Amino acid sequence: MSNELENQIKEEVQKDKINAFYKKYKKVINTIFALIILLPIIFQILLYYNKKKDADLLSEYLKAETLIENNEKEAVDILLKLADNKNETISLLSLNRLIEYYISKDKKSNALELLENDNTNFDLSILNELKNIKKVIINFNSIKEQEILQLLNSKDKNNSFKLIKKRLLIDFYINNNQLEKAEQVKKTF
Repeated sequence: MSNELENQIKEEVQKDKINAFYKKYKKVINTIFALIILLPIIFQILLYYNKKKDADLLSEYLKAETLIENNEKEAVDILLKLADNKNETISLLSLNRLIEYYISKDKKSNALELLENDNTNFDLSILNELKNIKKVIINFNSIKEQEILQLLNSKDKNNSFKLIKKRLLIDFYINNNQLEKAEQVKKTF
């Protein structure tokens, strides 16, 4: 009997300690439980919102693609707006589509202006290199030697476009009747 009484007293003391602890830290415990429940919900809402925003941007891009044949001005306005967007994929797609449109309409100066005024620095250096190669190709007939060297210069040793850049430089020198320089660049292959 005394063991039973001791056990009952121990259980009561333990319950009192738990109740005292809960009363003391009630706000903290409730806050932690609320966070455990609310954080995943908030996270899912944010993911949904971002996906919806991306879907809306893609929808706008596709709208511009379909309008480019019938209503060029509206399509170009939409593409220009999307080119300045924070979404890199949509921005890159729009920028490239605008450049393609300007080149097809023989408005190379507009394409060049678009590339030169584009301040977007993409996370991938490969995209920036492609942008520079496009500048060289679009402006090939009027570019100066210093400009082409600066645009094609790469600090990356494992450059993916090394061969294309050298080929552009060789073609530039041949086009400008600088055959000795073209031969020097050929020897560096």
